[in-house]
Amino acid sequence: MTSYLTIYIWISLGIVFQGEVALLGAGHLIYAGSVNFWIVILIATFLSFINGEIIFILSKTGLKLIPIPYEKIFKAGKLVEQYKTSLLLFSRFIYGVRNIIPAAFGLTDIKHAEFSILNFAGAFIWAVTFTTVGLFSGGLLSNFIDVKRYQMLILGIFLGIAFTTMMFKIIKSQKQK
Repeated sequence: MTSYLTIYIWISLGIVFQGEVALLGAGHLIYAGSVNFWIVILIATFLSFINGEIIFILSKTGLKLIPIPYEKIFKAGKLVEQYKTSLLLFSRFIYGVRNIIPAAFGLTDIKHAEFSILNFAGAFIWAVTFTTVGLFSGGLLSNFIDVKRYQMLILGIFLGIAFTTMMFKIIKSQKQK
């Protein structure tokens, strides 16, 4: 039997590579009783928060350190001016701008403490939302299969999707260079 620590490590890796998919899979494991809802939320919030902080700090120190095209960051800057707080809270839900928004905020005069509070709140909202959707979809899936019996297979499928998606992104970015 796989240890709880190993499962949490795999969930963490999934969150790093493709957060939403990993949280949906983690929700299924929560439904099966394999992991704790609040521990998954804590891990996801922490990892997403740290990601935003690193990108924000790097953009404050100089864009040359961030592997995001300058034009995308400057376009996002216009959104930052218009939707400041709500954009930071909900940017994780907009595919393709999760890393661009913190970089754009780094170019503004926002105080680091204000950014950190909004970044943490946004990470928490994101983690709770996708983990809860995964939990409910685990319940729905249990109408068709025994989720407890196939929990590691389900986790493997979600992690496989997450890593495959990440590899396609890497390949696509390499072709664009």
